Amino acid sequence: MDNYKKDDEMNIETTGLIEWPHGVNLDYFRTESTSYKDLDRFIHSYVQPEKPHLVDFGSGKGRIVFYFNYELDIPTTAIEVNRKAFGYLQNNYLNYQEKFPKKAEKLTILEEKAENYKIKKEDNIFYFFNPFTLKIFKKVIQQIERSLKEHPREADVILYYPGYDYIFYLEKYSMFSLLQTIKTPMYPVNNRECFKVFRYIPDK
Repeated sequence: MDNYKKDDEMNIETTGLIEWPHGVNLDYFRTESTSYKDLDRFIHSYVQPEKPHLVDFGSGKGRIVFYFNYELDIPTTAIEVNRKAFGYLQNNYLNYQEKFPKKAEKLTILEEKAENYKIKKEDNIFYFFNPFTLKIFKKVIQQIERSLKEHPREADVILYYPGYDYIFYLEKYSMFSLLQTIKTPMYPVNNRECFKVFRYIPDK
């Protein structure tokens, strides 16, 4: 579906990039929205964990949290530290809430650093579209793992257009194992043009 049409359907505006000012917050990258075409393909192949609750780290204008909340009717949480991006996210939340008040009750937006977010025991899907450096990614994954040890549950890490450093870290040093690779609709030019889903399953 066309990005503008899908935005209109949800009463939000999530197109365009938001860059950090030069030299500011070098550990965090620009915000860019995942393609709706790719998301539509993804949700038709993705097998969710039980009682899904999605957290999007580096959510930008919020396309992921609104899309999953709207299409799958699941609770979602947006984490965004860029103040300009968070302003767009706030406006989108208010507009979405106006059109879909019941769905919006399951949606949370927070302006904070990803590594400062306290993982909740109900959080079990964690989405990343290359929002920050490997240093920050490691901290976030380690916090997720601490939560999974404290409150054992099945949980997923979803990477979109994943960097090799993220994949290598998850495969070699994390509690997660690769569950699914879902290619994007267009014929991929390289191996990064996909979603990778890593899952943790606690011992019984």
